[in-house]
Amino acid sequence: QADSSRRSAAPVRPNGRSPIAGAASLNLVPVAPNCSEAMQSLPAKDQADFRAIVKFYENKQYKKGVKAADSILKKHPDHGETLCMKGLTLSYLDRKEEAYELVRRGLKNDLRSHVCWHVYGLLYRQDRDYHEAVKCYRAALRIDPENIQILRDLSLLQIHRRDTIGFAETRRKLLQVKPNNQTNWIGYAISEHLCKNYEFAWTCLDNYEKMFDADHSTTYENSEMFLYKAQIMEEAGKFEEALECLKQREERIVDKLGLLEAKGRLSMFLGRHAEAAEIYKRLLKQNPEHHSYILAYMANQPQFQRFWPALPAPKPDLPKGVNGDRGDGDAQPEAVAAGEEVAPPATVSSFPPTVHPQGTPIWGWIAPLRNQGSQGRSKRVGIGRRLHKRCVEAIEPLVPLTDAEEEEVCKWFDALLEEHPGSDSLKRLVLHFITGQRFQQRLDPYLRSRLRKGVPALFRMIRPLYFQEGKVQLIEELFLKYNKHLEEEVSWFGPGTSETADPENDEPPSSFLFTLMVTAEHYDFLGETEKALQFADKAIEHTPTLVEIYACKARIYRHAGNLEESAKWFEEVRTMDLADRYLNTQAVRALLRLDDTKGGMEKALLFSKEPDSPEAANLHDMQCMWYESHMGRSFCRQKKYGKALKIFGETFRHFSDIAEDQFDFHNYCLKKTTLKAYVAMLRMQERLYSHKFYRRAAKDAIKIWVELYDMKARGEAIKADTQNGDSQADVSAADKKKMKHKLKREAAAKAKETENAPKPTTAGGKPKKVDDDPEGDKLLDKDPMEEANKLVKTLVLYCTNDAATHVLTYDVVSRQGKLLHCLQAIVRLWELGGRESTYYKLVGPLAHFCFVAALDKEGMHDAVREVIFSEIAPVLGCDEAFASTSELRAAATKVVDQVEQLVKGTPELPLIEAMYSLQCLKHAGRDVKGFLEKEWNPQGAFALKECKKLLNYLAREYGKESPLWERFKKRCQDVFPLIVA
Repeated sequence: QADSSRRSAAPVRPNGRSPIAGAASLNLVPVAPNCSEAMQSLPAKDQADFRAIVKFYENKQYKKGVKAADSILKKHPDHGETLCMKGLTLSYLDRKEEAYELVRRGLKNDLRSHVCWHVYGLLYRQDRDYHEAVKCYRAALRIDPENIQILRDLSLLQIHRRDTIGFAETRRKLLQVKPNNQTNWIGYAISEHLCKNYEFAWTCLDNYEKMFDADHSTTYENSEMFLYKAQIMEEAGKFEEALECLKQREERIVDKLGLLEAKGRLSMFLGRHAEAAEIYKRLLKQNPEHHSYILAYMANQPQFQRFWPALPAPKPDLPKGVNGDRGDGDAQPEAVAAGEEVAPPATVSSFPPTVHPQGTPIWGWIAPLRNQGSQGRSKRVGIGRRLHKRCVEAIEPLVPLTDAEEEEVCKWFDALLEEHPGSDSLKRLVLHFITGQRFQQRLDPYLRSRLRKGVPALFRMIRPLYFQEGKVQLIEELFLKYNKHLEEEVSWFGPGTSETADPENDEPPSSFLFTLMVTAEHYDFLGETEKALQFADKAIEHTPTLVEIYACKARIYRHAGNLEESAKWFEEVRTMDLADRYLNTQAVRALLRLDDTKGGMEKALLFSKEPDSPEAANLHDMQCMWYESHMGRSFCRQKKYGKALKIFGETFRHFSDIAEDQFDFHNYCLKKTTLKAYVAMLRMQERLYSHKFYRRAAKDAIKIWVELYDMKARGEAIKADTQNGDSQADVSAADKKKMKHKLKREAAAKAKETENAPKPTTAGGKPKKVDDDPEGDKLLDKDPMEEANKLVKTLVLYCTNDAATHVLTYDVVSRQGKLLHCLQAIVRLWELGGRESTYYKLVGPLAHFCFVAALDKEGMHDAVREVIFSEIAPVLGCDEAFASTSELRAAATKVVDQVEQLVKGTPELPLIEAMYSLQCLKHAGRDVKGFLEKEWNPQGAFALKECKKLLNYLAREYGKESPLWERFKKRCQDVFPLIVA
């Protein structure tokens, strides 16, 4: 047990805010006898001045702090601590070099001062050099091992760098030094939790509860601690203990919603379905629109287990090396007691991670691997003439329901609707579990009521139903019936399934209007562009002032491939409501798709802080990443690679800033006892770089770097000035010299003019940042492979479950001849593709590796060749390692034969798979030009994005003048008659 008689350091000011997070008090004047010799050597008056320096620093009065430091240094020019404090203060006045010089001087004069080392660490921390900062803190602790503030600062850096073992050790020392501090107990419990020492963590919380919980008041801090303790037990697989912990302290937990969610989840994991159902019923009463409550309540009904089963307990996240045994002899959870993990059913994808760890996260984050399903064909669904991607979180029963089960589901939902008659979710979710005439009977009243109300998002609400077999035709029948009868002299929806054939009341005109709009969206989703436009025009003719119908028409043109017409209609929508930011955003995106970057930026700046500014600095300050993504891709299409890389760099900086912003919360969350939210934030930060915005920017940037590398390899110019320089090759040496001096004089004159010109300021009077490289030319001078490697490493680390990561990784490392890295990417792609050798994203890199890469080059180490021959064998369908390159290529030829047969014998093959297959055949040396020109006629549903990708690929390989490109373009125009190739 920690020694409570140890000395406690000077307390931190309650509301002290330091410019550096967590440094509210530097503890520069510790209590005797720990004062440094240099501090003791100062006279009393100068000691007061030194304390004033610290006060000025904490209050951000840096100039006064420098002045006070100078007054001491006039008398004591070699006083180390004063030199360090002056340097630290100067660092906030944009004088970094002078600051480092002063701190180093001060440290040299007083190496035995923990203050000097502490200040040196703070200076490094400002510059985000955390490795050096930790070294300085450790040096300070060797001098003063029990300094509270230095230990706290060290712990902040350790958790920020995710050094969880070091963080736990530092928090343990803090607890030993000051065991009467509540925050130290909480911090140590969190550190052990992050190290996955779960029992230590909840034991620490038990001791905390015994020591400090004198009164039994239901405060938020105690409530949060109880919920956090139950969370630790749940992650350790101790579901019974976690549930018992919550039940014992139920009255003292103030977060009743979080309590009920945890109890319902734990009861379901323990197989107590009746108890879980009762809890989810209570939650449903609080929020009858919450999908997760309804679906979880349904999953705990015994009659629905065949097609909508309850979710099993997840496997506990134990430390590495611990397999089903904590080392304490305790029994394991029921889910893993049998020795095998119970895999959750496919329906787990319909739940969020708050219900099950394998649930589907919100938009932007990568779903767990088991929820991604097959990475290939089953993810795409042909609906009408269009190919759509199935939503990962789609609600679909595990197996088709029988007629009796459908009737039972309807009765169950009807009983809930009697209790919650206003719930829209209950009326809509039942539609996912029924089919045929029963489905149409339920959908009919649902559509009628919402068309009467004029719900603009009605089609988006029913769109998931289109992915279920047999329901599209039933929906279309209802829409056509509505349109037919609403056009009659007596406007009505027509006879319903349980209504008479005579109209009771006239429908309002808005019912017909919204029916026309939803029907247009329906046909647009099916790829029937002509019909969709007819209904949209009819709606505009009916009511020319409805904004939503103009936006609907703009989307129809966009989905049909006519971006210019789409932008025109989005601009019309924007001008109809200039105060709507969303409509303005849609107009900006439409302009950027047309590569009108200037117009897009002007429209985007209308809602910024400085709408008159021609620059997009405010958009960067607002971390407007959707704008940067569209702008960067537009520059990429225009071959302005420098500008594109510059834009993508802004996105990378946003994520770096988000990662750094967590620093402010390490201390704050411990003081405020927001423990569950703090741990959730730490885990979110650990997967921060897997977010879609970062992945999108990184992938586009990698493609640019690879293209720049290939351009340099081909000897092509990548800058405009370089291209101009090529035309001056015939100029004489004397003329070149004159031109060089002329350019030098012009540059000097421009620099002088810029220096003398008044610096531009913002509307608030602050100086504007001047961009010295607006075209991004400096980025083009960098080594493409070095920059691509940095991004690839980040993607491999954080986005390993994304197949595109490994495709790009192969593209980068194969150009550098790194065969083992190539092999690693191929093996990972094979695993992601369900261990199928013909997985469409694998076949291209695999064929390149087997037939193009230098596998038999001289000088290759025998160990490398042995690893390649053994690891590639299972990918090519062989059980034993290959003995030679010829054996490897013979096995690869069989895979290529399968791919060729798939391309030639499957006209319904999705276009994206056809494109990867053509790349595979090209790398294997197969000539398919004749087949593409004469026989190839792709059928089935098409996706516009895939059409454009394949058109671009064929243009690169065979040219736009080739017959096969023209042939495929005509095939695309059959499906997308408005496409502009």
